[in-house]
Amino acid sequence: MKKTALWLFLALNLLFVIGCWAWNHTHAVAGNMLTMSTDTLLQALGRLAGLLAAFTILVQLLLIGRVSWIEQVFGLDRLSRTHHYTGILVAVFLLAHPTLLEMAHDAYGQDTVFAQLMDFLKNYEDVAKALIAAILFFTVVLFTSFIIRHKLRYETWHIAHLAAYIALALAFGHQINWGDTAMNPVFYYYWIGLYVFVLGNLLLYRFVRPLWLFQRHHFVVERVEREASDVTSVYITGRNLQNFHAQSGQFLIVQFWTPGFRTQAHPFSLSQPPDGKSLRLSIKGLGDFTKRIPELKPGTPVIVDGAHGIFTPRRATRKKALLLAGGIGITPIRSVAEDLARAGHEVKVLHANRTLAQVVFAREWVELTQKLPNLHVTYVFSDDPAAEGEHGFIDIDRIKHLVPDFLERDIYLCGPPPMMQLTVAFLKKAGGHSNQIYYERFAL
Repeated sequence: MKKTALWLFLALNLLFVIGCWAWNHTHAVAGNMLTMSTDTLLQALGRLAGLLAAFTILVQLLLIGRVSWIEQVFGLDRLSRTHHYTGILVAVFLLAHPTLLEMAHDAYGQDTVFAQLMDFLKNYEDVAKALIAAILFFTVVLFTSFIIRHKLRYETWHIAHLAAYIALALAFGHQINWGDTAMNPVFYYYWIGLYVFVLGNLLLYRFVRPLWLFQRHHFVVERVEREASDVTSVYITGRNLQNFHAQSGQFLIVQFWTPGFRTQAHPFSLSQPPDGKSLRLSIKGLGDFTKRIPELKPGTPVIVDGAHGIFTPRRATRKKALLLAGGIGITPIRSVAEDLARAGHEVKVLHANRTLAQVVFAREWVELTQKLPNLHVTYVFSDDPAAEGEHGFIDIDRIKHLVPDFLERDIYLCGPPPMMQLTVAFLKKAGGHSNQIYYERFAL
């Protein structure tokens, strides 16, 4: 129901933008610009491209704004992926806007392309700023594309996104003072309201809320413990944590406020159910930032953004569950499994690792399975023939062998992206449905 309402909200706003554009150009002083001539049609379409570019950029800000009333419906990981794809639309509309307007003026046959461009820059207010904004937006899209993003340091990626805010500020005057927005007072105030609404949500959830949470709970590092050779657990405590809303399977975006850490914020899953006393994040050392996690000292302040995600026990609709984990993907699985088992679900966990030395939470699993007879954990090792457990990979044949009734269960999945993609594919091929397979990709 909430998802339908949000899609309807988006559709109505988009229809309003297109409807106002159509009204403005079919009721222009000179007549119907959509049918008058080729050049007036191109001019109208150029303006529409500009409006759609602005609208899509504002949608982009909501997608990455960690806005809770949207995120709790779709999940932050899905919003993040949608953000990547809609960036392409932004680039298309930004390119189409000046191109179509230039074609419209070229149809008059009065100036060369270069001369017309110089006329725009010299005689039309805010066009120069809009050009700079377009260049900045294209740069952001380029730097954050799927291929280039993985070759950049976090700081560079972050600065590229900050450039988008500068570009939006530069383009604002151009949109408000020219074209459709200036032609219609209703449209003018609609866009003002839309900017206020979007930027207000962005400011509230992206910046104000984390600071408010810190003021309320005063999060600090309680202790740091080694879980495996390359995995460290960070225990975060604070004031009145029983009033901090978090669920098993969710993740926090944390910023450790100490030299060497405070310039970066990263998402990490809760690896044990929140108990009102502490929050545990279990982190594998994969990069420069995470490899220095063991250096954190007790008492280090922590800025917490969250909790985020819908990978929670609440999604379960059956009384039996199968939880599949690959490597460090066990962290949200660990907390979800305990909550489901304590709620009376029959839970089976399959955890894939290369070797026994890489297993995380081995002692905890033993203790939990002793206390909760409805919880079963099986290890699958790919490169350790001497280890006790299954050997090979988690594939459909192994799942059928170990959990024959898997199609009757809720299925939770977390692990490396290639594993998750393959697993979802063979589960669906075997008869699994999307509404029983739950997973999140933590790529923000």
